[in-house]
Amino acid sequence: MKAFFNKYSYSIVKMFVDQFAISIFGAVLAMATASTGNDTLSLIVGFFAILFYLYLIYTMTWEIGAKDKISVDVGKQEYRPLNGLYMALVANIPNFIIAILYTIAYPMMGTMAWAGNTAAILRLCSVVIQGMYLGVTSSITVGGTQLNQLWWTYFIIIIPSLVTSFTAYYLGHRNFRFLSAITKKDNNGKSAK
Repeated sequence: MKAFFNKYSYSIVKMFVDQFAISIFGAVLAMATASTGNDTLSLIVGFFAILFYLYLIYTMTWEIGAKDKISVDVGKQEYRPLNGLYMALVANIPNFIIAILYTIAYPMMGTMAWAGNTAAILRLCSVVIQGMYLGVTSSITVGGTQLNQLWWTYFIIIIPSLVTSFTAYYLGHRNFRFLSAITKKDNNGKSAK
């Protein structure tokens, strides 16, 4: 465990900092599109913010997997296919805390003031570190309630980053790129038609 944190602590912090930066970007986009009153536009922009966030996670974790492959090939470390998932789990600890606390406060929001206040603070914290999802969660309603007010949403929005990190690390370790599988190169390095 100590070796894991020694090796990947920088990457974990970078993953969280990227999440914070994209969150602010996504929240600003969501607020700008929400001011137009067009839910479809908010939804589309929200999906692009999420995809951009997942792309950043993918590229960073893919590179880590590719570097680890070299260490595994020369015998410096064992192959651990779940390293990408573990990094994402640690980087998402603040998201898990928000989800757990919101779930605790959710059933009592209507009857107890502390629960309502706690939920409001947690939704604000969510905008700060999960803002890339704001456009989607504020545009979709389930039973007349926006997704960003339902407790289970806070757990579901963690899943894409976990899946992306796991997949990217695995593919990086296998040195497989999606775009290189689609675009074949000739001997001069130019794309073949």
